[in-house]
Amino acid sequence: MNSLIRLRLITSLSSTLEFFDFTLLIFLAPVLARNFFPDQSGLDQIMPVLMLFFAGYLARFAGGFLFSHWGDRFGRKRYYQYSIILMSFSTLGIALLPTHATLGSLAPCLLFILRLLQGISLGGEIPGAVVFAAEHSPARKRGIVTGLIVSGVTLGNVLASVFVMSLFSYFGEAAVYDWAWRLAFAAGAILGLIGYWLRQSLTETRAYKTLQLQQKQQQWPAKALIKQHGRALWQGTFLAAVPAVFVSVLLFFPHYQQHYLNHSLITSFSITSIGFLLVVTLSIPVAIISDLCGRLTLINTCALLLTPASFTCFYLLNNSGSEFYIWLCFILIATSMSLVMGVYEAAMIELFPTEARYSGVAFCHNLAFSLFGGLTPLLLEWLCNHGVMLAPGIILSTFAINLLFLTYNWKDRYYLSLRKL
Repeated sequence: MNSLIRLRLITSLSSTLEFFDFTLLIFLAPVLARNFFPDQSGLDQIMPVLMLFFAGYLARFAGGFLFSHWGDRFGRKRYYQYSIILMSFSTLGIALLPTHATLGSLAPCLLFILRLLQGISLGGEIPGAVVFAAEHSPARKRGIVTGLIVSGVTLGNVLASVFVMSLFSYFGEAAVYDWAWRLAFAAGAILGLIGYWLRQSLTETRAYKTLQLQQKQQQWPAKALIKQHGRALWQGTFLAAVPAVFVSVLLFFPHYQQHYLNHSLITSFSITSIGFLLVVTLSIPVAIISDLCGRLTLINTCALLLTPASFTCFYLLNNSGSEFYIWLCFILIATSMSLVMGVYEAAMIELFPTEARYSGVAFCHNLAFSLFGGLTPLLLEWLCNHGVMLAPGIILSTFAINLLFLTYNWKDRYYLSLRKL
């Protein structure tokens, strides 16, 4: 098999497997709330599990800092492998963890620690994958290579949603709440180990080997990054904030539909799965187009489409019985988001030189997903509890508008070799 094709398959598939593990928690939030935060503890709402979700996102930033620091100093491959090992064993730990009924207050504490380990792992995973794949690829192939990874990550969300929905359909609600929820985390751990096995055949990137020969590695990449690339950090972070918020809105959507709109469990998980699947499908042709004509035009088009579509969709969802128009707006949201999802990782990579690239992408990606992505479900729950039912649409529109300001005076570098940046 061609080495570039093998690289694309391995980086995309292993990212799918790792994200499957990470997103199970929010899809099983009501189940985990009952098992680890029961009524007698005084924490009978879903909010504690959403706080765990946020904690995992915060840990992503710490994990990204550690993995990217080592990756910029000592090489990409080694730490790209370590991230998926950590995810597999922390996910297995959740599958085997005794509940509150057995361990009392120690159970949620251990769940918190395991979630932090998942977050640390993911902090190195996506930046490591996109930098590793991009540095192995020619300039006019970076979009498709990184776009495939983003599609793989999004497919992990789809598979997690479908897997949880299948557990409820096959075993029934009572069994899932009792014991069958553990099957999801056990499956995730096994899939993660398969991802590690796939990565064994990968080699170090040519861009990093060149850096080694020139002995240009930074002693403290993060220090040089903040000192020399402040504008790039600001641009990359707020670009990544848009997909971060979108992903969190979709992950929150099953709870939003069931709890606030009284939709059925199957309907709630179906619309989330369809949304993620649309993004998976559309991001790939968008990435190919970006290799031909650049990233910024597609990013600006997303902003112009997403702003009205997101607000209108949630307005109709709460005030109209017309399923046709609701689905039309929802499909427009997913289509708009694919324009950013297909290009944002490649655009971030092109902001930084080789000696600071892993650290730069990790900083932007993980700060955006930690701060904006992690807080979004908590903020949505609080706003919806206080009657602001249009909150998901308002938040998406706000971040979409910000894209238009963000891309002002941004130079597109899609045609340049990474070794020349």
